[in-house]
Amino acid sequence: MQLWTKKHTPKNSKETTYNSAAVEELKNFINDCKGGCALIYGPTGCGKTSAVYALANETDYEVLELNASDFRNKAAIESIIGNAAKQMSLFKKGKILLIDEIDNLSGTKDRGGAQALAKIISESAWPVILTANNPDVEKLKNLKKKSTLISFEGVETNCAYNVLKKICEAEKIIFDEEELKKIANNCGGDLRGAINDLQSLCEGKKRLEKGDASVLGERDYERKLNEALTIVMKSRNVKDVLGVFDQVDVDIDEIILWEDENLPREYVAEDLAGAYESLSRADVFRGRIRRWQHWRFLVYIYGLLSVGVALAKKEKNKTFLSYKRSSRILKLWIAKNRNAKKLAIAGKIAKKTHRSKKKVIQQDIPYLKKVFENEQGGEIAKELELNEEEIEWLSNSS
Repeated sequence: MQLWTKKHTPKNSKETTYNSAAVEELKNFINDCKGGCALIYGPTGCGKTSAVYALANETDYEVLELNASDFRNKAAIESIIGNAAKQMSLFKKGKILLIDEIDNLSGTKDRGGAQALAKIISESAWPVILTANNPDVEKLKNLKKKSTLISFEGVETNCAYNVLKKICEAEKIIFDEEELKKIANNCGGDLRGAINDLQSLCEGKKRLEKGDASVLGERDYERKLNEALTIVMKSRNVKDVLGVFDQVDVDIDEIILWEDENLPREYVAEDLAGAYESLSRADVFRGRIRRWQHWRFLVYIYGLLSVGVALAKKEKNKTFLSYKRSSRILKLWIAKNRNAKKLAIAGKIAKKTHRSKKKVIQQDIPYLKKVFENEQGGEIAKELELNEEEIEWLSNSS
């Protein structure tokens, strides 16, 4: 099935009804430019890349799209991007060299990467367009000096609604107007996300019915939590940080898990140790509330999770990050499933022998595995009433 984000991408500048001023500025850059570079920046899903393709289609330019995260050293940049900047387009009037997510350009493995790209830009016969979510990272400092900066904003709710409505009409989707508005409102300026949401809700049917959009609340909650974490991780201003979690409808356990997952991506060395010290102290207070119901400790927990973590760093990490949900619960679930058969077998043996599962796992399971690996456990399996999966686990487990 073709993604609607691709199928309904704007074909020309007239169809890009959002960020029209930025699109016009980019159009002028392409039309007036004989080489040079534009850095277009803005939040995810605001139409940066689609605007480039729409304008290329309008001006009969070929787009050569590359992703900055694929180039991990100076040599790769010079070989791939450098050659592309010098080659003619075979079938079009000209070409646009589009380098997506330039803020993901490696800044540690080879510090010459950004400088090499700046040199290529100055020598390119074709316009070079860079895209970024956050242009204010240190490694882009020199590139910004050589670039025309064009800012894209998140797509407004009304504009997102009009685009979604147009797609519904093209796909012959019968839609509930309020549900469509919920999708547009929930996207937080990310039009690509809204279109993907619409497609997922309409998959296998031709109707968007009342209540369908209720499942999208999770994305809004994660967006708000990401925004709160960004303030904590990037700021040292107590006024900015204090009370940052008050606007996020999420419990303390969830905040602790998110911070635990993402702190190592933001902090290093002493800063990381200090942040985890605040996190662990918050956990101590959480335990006291659970044991003694001392809810007056709640203010200390929120203070440690916000101000405590924020002030643990000497300076902020200038790399822009999108935070992710904690994987700890998933890891525990995987580990539990991995050991489920062992525990089930141990439970059956413990019941027969009147011993604890712990002792059975330590003393009996290793012996039984050897027996079953040698295909000598038939009678034991009958006696313990083991099923086929449990027998297979004993026979194959190393």
